[in-house]
Amino acid sequence: IFASINMQVLFLAMGYSATSATLAVANKWALVKFPYSGTLTVLQFFFAAMCVRIFKACGVLEADALSIRKIRAFAPAVLMFYISIAANLRLLSNATVDTFIVARSIAPIFTQIGENIFFKTAPPSNRAMAALLMIAIGASGYALNNAAALAQVEVAVWALVYVLCVSTDMLVVKKVVTNVKLKPWGYVYYNNLIALALYPGWAMLTGEAKRLIKEPAFSRLTLPPTAFAVFASCAIGLGISYFGLNTRRALSATAFTV
Repeated sequence: IFASINMQVLFLAMGYSATSATLAVANKWALVKFPYSGTLTVLQFFFAAMCVRIFKACGVLEADALSIRKIRAFAPAVLMFYISIAANLRLLSNATVDTFIVARSIAPIFTQIGENIFFKTAPPSNRAMAALLMIAIGASGYALNNAAALAQVEVAVWALVYVLCVSTDMLVVKKVVTNVKLKPWGYVYYNNLIALALYPGWAMLTGEAKRLIKEPAFSRLTLPPTAFAVFASCAIGLGISYFGLNTRRALSATAFTV
């Protein structure tokens, strides 16, 4: 049993790594053809939720039916997802990629501290803590060639906000997927459906709603190259949704952050 559990966790982690790396390329390709990042994201939400719904109806997979109680319990995870995206975009708009890399590499340390405080987990071993510090030091060394940007107060503030948001997101999602008992595909269905419902507010806050009114965005989807690029990103998005949520459930918040 122990070996099978380890193999299952390994399968989920490898699946998440593969889909995460592939989605970055697919999204870049899709955004070249369809330059509306928020709308591309909501199309991925819709595609994932509908796939689960259709495949469940066909008996291909099992997913939980919607429950108001579970929707309320799951909603904080989706809300933190949106907050993390906002902090991510704000940091990238004010800083270089080097700064972002440093901030992201520090997040596991904050997540580990959060796990110790809020989840009452045992402190990490010396080897584990040394590994986390090596990641952060390595990224900091890489970014030294752009030390001037790191010294700017506004950049430092947004880097700290981003780290806190990402660390909080990891802890909140871990708590939600642990406490809300769903089938593996149920997590995908709930996450994407709730995210889909929250999108209109996000579109208005980011200004993309105005762009969609002024520009013929959806007419681009009638072009085969654009449609194929968007479809590919949605298909990989379905995969990362499944692997990401179930990997978070199987691993500690810190291990997933790393």
